[in-house]
Amino acid sequence: MSDDMFEGEDEGAVADEGVRAARKVGFLPAVVIHSLKWVALGLGAVGFIVTVTYGTVMFMGRGDRGMSSQKVSVDYAGKAPKYDWFSALGEIRGRTADETPSTIIVDVRVGYEKNNKTVQTELTERTPQIRDIIRQFFTSKKAEQLKPGFENDLKAELTEKINAVMTDGKVKAVVFDNFTVVEF
Repeated sequence: MSDDMFEGEDEGAVADEGVRAARKVGFLPAVVIHSLKWVALGLGAVGFIVTVTYGTVMFMGRGDRGMSSQKVSVDYAGKAPKYDWFSALGEIRGRTADETPSTIIVDVRVGYEKNNKTVQTELTERTPQIRDIIRQFFTSKKAEQLKPGFENDLKAELTEKINAVMTDGKVKAVVFDNFTVVEF
C-alpha cells in the first residue's frame, strides 16, 4: 500500500511539470497563443463573409438592370388598355443637372381612363402646375439618366409625381411624343 502512495505522488509531480511546460511555449505563454489563434480565426471568418457578400452583390447588380427593363414574353403580355390622352401640356424645355448641362426638349402626353371628365377637368386646371412638375423632374436628372434604356423608369416616376398632386382621379400612363437630349 505504501508503494501505491508514492507512485501516485510521482505521477502527479510529472503531470504538474507537463502542465507547466504546456503553459509556456517559447517566449509567449500558451494563453496568448490560444487567444491569437481565436483572433486570427475570427478575422479570417470576417474576411470570408465580406468577400462572399461583395461577390454576391457584384454578381446580382451586374448590368444595373431595373425591373422595368426586363423582357416580358408575348404570351404573358396583355393587351394595352385604351386611354384618353391629355395633350395640352405642350413642349417643355430645360437643362440637365450636369456640370456642363445638356438641353432637354420633351413633349409629354398624359393618359387617363376613357371618358373620365373629372380627370380631364383637373388636368386642364392643373396644366401650369403639371408643366412645372415635368420641368423640375427633367432638370433634376443628369444626361446619363435620360438615356433611352431608362425611358420606362422615367415614365413610371413621372406618373407618380403627377398623381401626387391629383385629387379627383389618377393618371394611368405617360408617353413622350418628343424626347430630345442635346449634349454640348
